[in-house]
Amino acid sequence: MSASSGAAVPGELDGAVTVVTAAQTGIGRGLALAVSGAGACVALLGDPEALAPAVAEIEARDGRAVAIDVSFGTRDDVRQAFDEAADELGGPVTGVVHTWMPPEAFERGPLEQVDDDRWNAVWEGAMQAALFVLQAGYAPMRAAGHGRFVFVTPTIALSGAEQLVPYTAAVEGQRVLAKSAARQWGPDGITVNCVAPAPELVPVGVDSMVVSLAPPALGRAGDAETDLGAVVVSLLGERGAFLTGLTLCADGGVWMAP
Repeated sequence: MSASSGAAVPGELDGAVTVVTAAQTGIGRGLALAVSGAGACVALLGDPEALAPAVAEIEARDGRAVAIDVSFGTRDDVRQAFDEAADELGGPVTGVVHTWMPPEAFERGPLEQVDDDRWNAVWEGAMQAALFVLQAGYAPMRAAGHGRFVFVTPTIALSGAEQLVPYTAAVEGQRVLAKSAARQWGPDGITVNCVAPAPELVPVGVDSMVVSLAPPALGRAGDAETDLGAVVVSLLGERGAFLTGLTLCADGGVWMAP
C-alpha cells in the first residue's frame, strides 16, 4: 500500500463551503489541499498575500478557493470573515478546519522565563481565536442544520514538552474547548473534533521520540495532505456524522495511551 493510499475520496465534500485557517504553510496548506481535493469550496483565512500560493495551487488543481484577510484578534473580524466566505463562495460555511496559532507559540523558552506578555500572546491569543472561530461558525451551521469543526491539536500537547509550555497549554485548552462545544451543540447536528498529528508536522523542532520514547509504529510521521487530510475529510463529511468530542491521533502510531 502506497504512502498516499489513504488520500481523501474525491467528491466527498462536493460543494461544501469550508473554512481553513493558517493555510499559508505546513499543516494548514496540506489540509486545505485535501479538503479542496474532496470537492469543497475553500475559504483560507489569514494574510491574503501569504495565502496567495495556496490559492494558486488549489486553482491549478481545478479547485475553488478565496483568501480572506483576518488577524483573529477580534470576534467581529472573524465573524465578518465567515460572512465574506459565504458571500464569495455562494453558500453558508458548514465546515471549519482550525490550525491557526499565534507566531509566538512556536518560539522556545524556559518556563521560568515566561512573562505575562508572552503568556497572553500565546495562551490568550490561541484560545480567543479558537473561541471566535467556533462562535462565527455556529450560526450558519445551526441554520443549515449541520456542521463540522475540526481542530488540529498535535500530540506534543498530550505529552507535554519542555520550553514550549505556553504552546502545549494552549493546544490542550483548545481540546477542552472542543469537547465542551461538542456536548452543547450536538443537538444542533454540529460536531466538534480534534485531530492530533505527530510533532514533526509542527514547526517546533520536536520529534516523536520525545512524545512516546519510540518512533511512529508505521515508520513515518505522515503527510499533512494525504495522511492527515484523509482523516480530516472523513470528519468533515457524512462519514464523520456520528463522531464528536473526540481526539483522533493521526500520527502513524506515536501516541498510544488511552
